Amino acid sequence: MRIAIVGPGAIGSLFAGMLSRGGHDVWLIDRRSERARLLSRRGIWVSGVSGEFNAGVRTSCIPEDVGPVRLALVAVKSYDTEGAAETARPLVGPDTAVLTLQNGLGNIEVLARVLGAECVLGGVTSQGATLIAPGQVRHAGQGVTVIGELDGELTPRLREIADAFSDCGLRTELTADLDSILWGKLAVNAGVNAVATLAQVRNGGLLESRSLRQLMRGAVGEVVRVAQRLEIELPEEDMESYAEGICQRTADNVNSMLQDVHRQRRTEVDAINGAVVREGERVGVATPINAVLAELIRGVEQTYAARIAR
Repeated sequence: MRIAIVGPGAIGSLFAGMLSRGGHDVWLIDRRSERARLLSRRGIWVSGVSGEFNAGVRTSCIPEDVGPVRLALVAVKSYDTEGAAETARPLVGPDTAVLTLQNGLGNIEVLARVLGAECVLGGVTSQGATLIAPGQVRHAGQGVTVIGELDGELTPRLREIADAFSDCGLRTELTADLDSILWGKLAVNAGVNAVATLAQVRNGGLLESRSLRQLMRGAVGEVVRVAQRLEIELPEEDMESYAEGICQRTADNVNSMLQDVHRQRRTEVDAINGAVVREGERVGVATPINAVLAELIRGVEQTYAARIAR
């Protein structure tokens, strides 16, 4: 399959390396020309649970030079989705599927508006990845990827993509209820990412403190109540306990929001906890815990320069 991945971050690099090793024709689209040349020369180095290997990829800063592909995977931060959609325009032909596995809400809507809803697929991934350096990624944990059509149909192109991913070691399943899995992932991210980031702990650390555990469960519970008001059926009956289970299974993982804070970068809090607050206001459900978490994370971002050195 001819695949273009927009965004050479942790997930983009992991999928590029795994899919290239599996024999697919993989392009990485990178807006930074110097980094693109580096990745083209060195390839992607993957270490961790999938072993240690190097996989060659082709890179480009000019998507027009790549042209239409079978699959365009959008793997940028949520606040860069609009720019990524514009970048992806030359990659999209009559038979192209555009898949987002990004965190938070709103990404599908942006891609559909810019590129056309007929080509857009959505999904979530539980693959754990940490970017060590450009083109060097640690596969921190195995997990399932779930993808779906916007209308819920289980189409041949969904099966083609799922088979391609699974054959390369990225176990992938299909869903007929995309909203369910997106809101399920949102609930986990809202509870785990922000709380672990503020506490500066790995996922498993949340279970070592009664206070952090309760705060996490409270944030998840607010997402559940908003989803119920929207009549969205979540993937688990007890999402709070499910989130705790995720923490146990990914105990050593440093979540993506905490990675961003460690690098003093902008986080995706507006698409996660901020989105919960906005949706809650829209449907009349109070979300005070998510509101405070969102403001605290924004405060952390705004005061990087004022940090006290250890």
